[in-house]
Amino acid sequence: MVAALTMFFKADVIIVEGNTRYTDEQVIEASGLQVRDNLYLMNKYAHAQKIFQKLPYVESAAINRKLPDTLLIEVYECAAAAAVPGQNGTWLMSVNGKLLEQTETLPENCARVIGCLLLDPAESGDAAVAEEQAYKLEALKALLRAAEEKRMLADMETIDLGDDSCLQFTYAGRFSVKLPWNADISYKLESLATVADYLELNETGTINLMTDGKASFIPE
Repeated sequence: MVAALTMFFKADVIIVEGNTRYTDEQVIEASGLQVRDNLYLMNKYAHAQKIFQKLPYVESAAINRKLPDTLLIEVYECAAAAAVPGQNGTWLMSVNGKLLEQTETLPENCARVIGCLLLDPAESGDAAVAEEQAYKLEALKALLRAAEEKRMLADMETIDLGDDSCLQFTYAGRFSVKLPWNADISYKLESLATVADYLELNETGTINLMTDGKASFIPE
């Protein structure tokens, strides 16, 4: 059986799907896969992990066998959701906390984070902060994921993690928003959207979501 697997099940074709930022050649090179690799004796999970580690804008990767002679690499790319200060400059981060690259300029639809400091940031690494601020980083990631899901991320401008009493961010160029650190963030964003839609386009001020089941607007 081992002899049969070794002799006959070779990869003659490697196909890449889901990539837009990286070329097929870049993905294949990062994976370490080569034509004529054995389809069954290779560790597809280890090769997928190599893609994740070497290509920062890949959030996840999967490798599947397509008999008789094909390997399919499916990559899921991510975008910069927030710019977070680190010990050696500002870093772009995905909604799940993967560090993408160091930058001096913010890309479009990317929120600026203040009030925290990344520890030992590196490309393709996970965002990390001091232990006493870990809950703030988790709340930030939850906020980014929920905002992306509800298509509200593009309207977030500055996210302030510096206040121990609440999480704050500016929204739509008009509002300062406050919510508790332990909030149901998805629910709070629904409340925010409801209030913002109710107000006139020329109204600005603070939307306070600190109280359960209640949202209040304080005009500027």
